[in-house]
Amino acid sequence: MPTDPPSEPARVSHLRAFFDATVDQTPALRAAWIAANVADADDRIALQALLDADDRDSLLDRSADERMDGIGLDDDALAARMIGRQIGAFRLTRLLGEGGMAVVFLGEREGDGFHQQAAVKLLRRGLSSPLEQRMFRRERQALASLSHPNITHLIDGGISDGDVPYLVLEYVNGVPITDYATTQACDVRKRLALFVVACRAVAAAHRQLIVHRDLKPANILVDAEGQVKLLDFGIAKLLADEGDGTRTEMTVLTPGYAAPEQFAGGTITTATDVYSLGVVLHELLLGRRPPSTAGPSTGTGRGAGQAPSARLHDVLGLRGDLATIVGKALEAEPERRYGSAIELAEDVERFLGERPVHAHPPSHWYRVRSFVRRHRGGVLLTMVFVIGILGSGVFAAWQAVVAKREAMRANLVRDFVVEVFESARTSLPRDQRPTPEALVEQAAARLATMPDLDAATRTDLLRTLGSVWLSLSKYEAADAALTEAIALAGSHGDVSGAREIERVRALGWQRAGRNEEASAALAAAIPALERTGDPQLPATLSALAEALFDLGRADEALSASTRAVSAAALSGVAGGLDQLATRLRHGALLSRMERHTEAVAALDPALADWRASDGPDDDRYLSGLKALAASRMALGTLDDAEAMFRDLLALHRRLYAPPHDAIASALRDLASTIADEERFDEAHALLDEALAMQRTVLAPDHLQQVVTLDLRGVLHAQRLEFAAAEGAYAEATAICTRAHLDTETCSRVRNNRGQNFYRQGKLVEAEREMRIALAERRARFGEDHRTVAVSLSTLGNVLERAGRAAESVALQREALGIFTRAGQGESADFALIGNSLAKSQLLAGDAAGALDTLRGALALWQLRMPEGRRREFSMRVLESTILRALGRRAEAREAGEAALALGLEPALVTQGDRDALRAATGRSDF
Repeated sequence: MPTDPPSEPARVSHLRAFFDATVDQTPALRAAWIAANVADADDRIALQALLDADDRDSLLDRSADERMDGIGLDDDALAARMIGRQIGAFRLTRLLGEGGMAVVFLGEREGDGFHQQAAVKLLRRGLSSPLEQRMFRRERQALASLSHPNITHLIDGGISDGDVPYLVLEYVNGVPITDYATTQACDVRKRLALFVVACRAVAAAHRQLIVHRDLKPANILVDAEGQVKLLDFGIAKLLADEGDGTRTEMTVLTPGYAAPEQFAGGTITTATDVYSLGVVLHELLLGRRPPSTAGPSTGTGRGAGQAPSARLHDVLGLRGDLATIVGKALEAEPERRYGSAIELAEDVERFLGERPVHAHPPSHWYRVRSFVRRHRGGVLLTMVFVIGILGSGVFAAWQAVVAKREAMRANLVRDFVVEVFESARTSLPRDQRPTPEALVEQAAARLATMPDLDAATRTDLLRTLGSVWLSLSKYEAADAALTEAIALAGSHGDVSGAREIERVRALGWQRAGRNEEASAALAAAIPALERTGDPQLPATLSALAEALFDLGRADEALSASTRAVSAAALSGVAGGLDQLATRLRHGALLSRMERHTEAVAALDPALADWRASDGPDDDRYLSGLKALAASRMALGTLDDAEAMFRDLLALHRRLYAPPHDAIASALRDLASTIADEERFDEAHALLDEALAMQRTVLAPDHLQQVVTLDLRGVLHAQRLEFAAAEGAYAEATAICTRAHLDTETCSRVRNNRGQNFYRQGKLVEAEREMRIALAERRARFGEDHRTVAVSLSTLGNVLERAGRAAESVALQREALGIFTRAGQGESADFALIGNSLAKSQLLAGDAAGALDTLRGALALWQLRMPEGRRREFSMRVLESTILRALGRRAEAREAGEAALALGLEPALVTQGDRDALRAATGRSDF
């Protein structure tokens, strides 16, 4: 029987889907695909017109070979056509160079009293779609935030009238670093000094999670004054085609400098740049690149089973520590290379300072040899001094009795030991500081054997021990040491000292999850800190804010955090690391409160200031960076999430020794990202490791365990393991109840538990949990918040299944309205709510409207979550069901076959979806 023609929005929607599926195919594949998938003749004509319009010829869309050979234009002809054109604010004056991806011109602009030159890079690949243009602008913003004296800065960028993307960059009149070293006859030390500058510039960008991907001498220039400048930082990432295996010609790499994972299509991380820097270092020292160690072939060009130094001695012509350094940078496996560009730079500096390099295998003799070489003149004097000390042993033993009575000697011993312990705090990566784990264990044992130590010295030692225990997440040991120190301080009349140690102990309570005790103690400490203008006031207020938030007192928490920022700004150290740390903690709190736009606005400049101040990659910086990533992910503005969270985990592992709660949080963040791609086994393994750490170092009812258990429940539910999911949710809910936690985390657990009931058909239980969660969220966030929208949508799903379709449609539309007003109308969550609305519309009798809604949601889901096969599967099944309701059985069969073609594991297919597919396709072989 004839069917009604599709509505105009629906036709536009599926034409867009056809266009997206064919635009990047070769002509032969495109024709075959259209013949197999586009049945309607009018649709074929319209689609071909769109493709013809997209195929219009553009100078910058042609490769260099096409322009040179096929058209006959040489560089002069190219310049003749482009010189004089206006791109942005700059007029092109001459051709500087060209490659397969871009053409670079010298641009100039003049104004009142100024003349500026810049490098104008015109990208060959046009950005015709709104998505590509948004991605380009996002990458341009990331590049603009790079502020470093050794990185060419971005001046401007945009998309020209002809849809040609362009970037305007600082113009550097320099030569490649290798050429500079040759023409200036630089010795080895000068070459290494230049290389260290380049490494530190790369590290500065890595700390902002921007990876170059194409480091080579041509991108590391040195000007006439000897200033190093890195070019094209981030351009490779901008141009790289993520997720489209058909566009192999757009893979951005230079074969002689690319890392093995770039050829293998593996994950690109900061270790990729470390490899390229290793190649540059080899070429800088020897005048040639190393033998090919990476490429399309499987050969590595290295002797298997040899130590790095041996391989380099035999193959590369380097010797000693330099061979070891280059060998570690050139390891084929990313995890065996230097952990970062800064580690590579610091090892080179150790070589220059004749100190042991970290790349060398541990050896006492090696370290002694390095020390003697570094201090040739002092070694003899030191030996004489040591002999003198040994000879005076009897005399020193006699003097020990007298030393007990000498207060000055006791203070010197105390100050020395305190200084040693302060150096063991986790303010630096583990490979750059003494190992606190062993040091604090030995110190605690030693202190127990010194009963005659004076009270003041013992108090200071206990306080320092407690602080180090806190940095290691050993909360019980820290509490015991600090409690004893408080008692000792009081016993010898040190009231102010006792109060300060009480404050430190309260900070530990907050981190351990003892928030009631922590909030009371911290609040009691604040008035005295305010009266004296104590520099510890901002940190104390920040800790109080976090304790209050975990107790569900969000308004009080925000007030305390705002006071902390104000106190830090008035402390006289504005711009210092302590003040920046307070700003980072404030931004992290905003992120936890799901005020993500405000969080990004607070964290972006604070992190930039931290990097500009050369702040360390410590726990304060990493916490701010993680919070920024979480907010950007929630806003749908985070690219390369998995690579970023893997880098964050690696940084946490460098900074802390397991088990540690910070490592556990980083493991959980990575698990959440991987779960979005439906790699459930890997995500579960990461969560198990995280939860085991948390149960070891945190209090039994700590909120962080609730967060991890909630994610574990979500993963079980996604695999249809409903009993296991209920177990995780029940455990999390029990913690919330026992600890009286009134937080968004507990509301999320309740809502997710309701969804688990819903999937099992337990609709009464599901509605009960979801209505409670919705009420809590409205009370906490108001009517127009993202979490309220999520609650509305999930509750609507329950009502739809209960046969209350009209109520469900109203709730889903309300949820979509909230997302739209929040600027998240193109997010993956928006697509999921659209899918739910389509279900409700179908049940309410509006099949045509349901089809329009669903196809829009499906296109958005494929755009945002191309790896989300399970959700796409369910959307395809729903599409086939709607088409059957409209009487369009042939199209319903096609939609059903498209769902089956996704190859979803049978265990993940619900019985309802099986029945719908059998009805649509007539098949039963799945």
